[in-house]
Amino acid sequence: MTKAALLSSAALAVFLAVPAASAADLPFRKSPPASAPEPIFTWTGFYVGVNQGFGGAVLDANVNLAGPGVLNNTQTTNRANGFSVGGEAGYDYQFSNNVVLGVETDMQWSEIRASHQATTYSSAAALFGNANIGNNLNWFGTTRLRLGYSFGRLLPYVTRGVAYGEVAANGEQFVGGALFGGSATQTNVGWAAGAGLEYALSENLSARAEYIYVQIPGVNGPAAGFTPAPFPSLVGSFSTGSFGAHLIRTGLNWKFGGPGSLSPDTALSLVTDPPTLDWTGFYVGANGGYGGDRVDALVNLVSALPVATSTQTQNRNSGFMAGGQLGYNRQLSNHVVVGLETDAQWSGVKASHQASNGPGAFTLTDIGNGLDWFGTTRARLGWASGSTLTYVTGGVAYGDVSAHGSQISNGLFSGCATQSKVGWTIGGGVEYALSQNLSLKAEYLYIDFGGVAGTAYGFALAPVSPFVGSFSTGNFTANVTRIGLNWRFGGPSTAPIVAKY
Repeated sequence: MTKAALLSSAALAVFLAVPAASAADLPFRKSPPASAPEPIFTWTGFYVGVNQGFGGAVLDANVNLAGPGVLNNTQTTNRANGFSVGGEAGYDYQFSNNVVLGVETDMQWSEIRASHQATTYSSAAALFGNANIGNNLNWFGTTRLRLGYSFGRLLPYVTRGVAYGEVAANGEQFVGGALFGGSATQTNVGWAAGAGLEYALSENLSARAEYIYVQIPGVNGPAAGFTPAPFPSLVGSFSTGSFGAHLIRTGLNWKFGGPGSLSPDTALSLVTDPPTLDWTGFYVGANGGYGGDRVDALVNLVSALPVATSTQTQNRNSGFMAGGQLGYNRQLSNHVVVGLETDAQWSGVKASHQASNGPGAFTLTDIGNGLDWFGTTRARLGWASGSTLTYVTGGVAYGDVSAHGSQISNGLFSGCATQSKVGWTIGGGVEYALSQNLSLKAEYLYIDFGGVAGTAYGFALAPVSPFVGSFSTGNFTANVTRIGLNWRFGGPSTAPIVAKY
C-alpha cells in the first residue's frame, strides 16, 4: 500500500470517528414512559349503602268466635301501603366470565300497613256502628344472595333469600249492639325475591333501582265478642294471611377498595363535572311502578221519619302502574336542562275493604276507590353533571277516579260514581345516560286528583223509611315511585366544552 493510500484511510477513519465521539458527548434522552393502563372496573368488594322505597299489599284476616248455640265468623280484606327506609351491606365477587355473585343483608324501618276506619252516627241507635282494623309491618330485614352479569358499569341482577320482620294486627268492631275485638304482635321469618339494576357512577359509588317482594307469615291471637241479649258472650281466635309486600326502592352504595376515595373533591366532582353529552332532543320511553296513599269518604243519608245517618270512612289504596312517556329537553348551558314531559299510565291503584260478619249480628261491607288510568303533563328543571341528570318536576295531572260502597247492617246502603278529574303533581328524579341515546331513570311523583261525589241510597228495617242522600270522598292522592327507560332521538353529540382558566 502506498503512502498516499495510508493517509487517505487514516483521514477517513478520523472523519467517521468525530461524529460518533460528538454524539457520545451529547446528553442522553429517554423516550417518555408509557402511561399506566386504566384500571379495569370490577364489582368485587365489600359495600354499604342506603335505600328508600314505597310498597303495598293486599291482606286477609279471619275471626272465629263461638258461644252457647252461637257461631260467628268475620272475614276481611284490606289494602296496605307505605314507605320504607333503611340500609344495606354486602359483598360481591366478579368472576372472569363477568358473572357476579354476592350476598347482601338489609334492615328497614317500615310504615307499610293496611287500615280501615269507619264510624256511623245515627239518630237511630240500631244503626250506630264503628270499625277500626289495622295490620302493620313495623320493621323488616332480608338476607339474600345476588346473581348478576356485569356489562362493565351496568349490573342487572336477580336476588332471593330470607326475610324477617315484626307484624302487628288489631281489630275492633261495634255493630248492631255487638262488640268484637282482638290484637297481636309477632316477629316472623319468611322469604324475599326480586331483581334490579345497579350502575357504577364512579369507581366506588353506584346507584340502584330494584323490585323486592317480601312475604312474612301473618299473626294470630285470641279474640272476644260481646253481643246483646239473648245472645251470650263469644270467645275464639283471629288470624291474618301472610304479609306479602311489593316494594320498589332506589339506593346508593359505596364500594370499599380499588381506586378512588370519599374525598371532598370526589364528592364535589359528581355535581360539578361537565356533562358528557348534550341532553337536548326529543325522547320516548316506558315506565313501571307502584303507588298509593289514603282515601277518606263521607256518606250522609236522611229518611222521611226523619232518621239521619252520617258515615265516615278511611281506607288505604295501593297498586301497580305501567305506561309510557314522551318529552323534549333543552340543555341551556353546560349544566342547566329544561324540558317538558307528558305520560299516560294504566293504573291498578285502588283502595278496598271487604268484610262479611255472621250469622250473629250479620253485616256485609264492600268499599272501594280506584284510579283506573291517569296521565301527567309536567315541566322539568334539571342539573346535568357527567352522565347524570338530576331534576325536579311539576305540572297538571288527569285521570278517571271511581268510588263505590255498599253495606248491609240492619239495612242496605249504597252509592257509586266514576268521574274524570284534573289535578296537580310534583316530584323529582334522577336520569342516567347508559349510552348517547339510552337513559335509565327513577322518579317519585305526588299526585292529587281531588275527590269524587255522587248520590247515595239506604233501606233500613221497618219502621224506618228509605234513605236518600249523598256521598263524597276526600282528595284521591297517590305517592308514585317508578322506574323507566328513555330513548333520545338524534345522532350522538357531546356537550360543548367550556375552557377553564
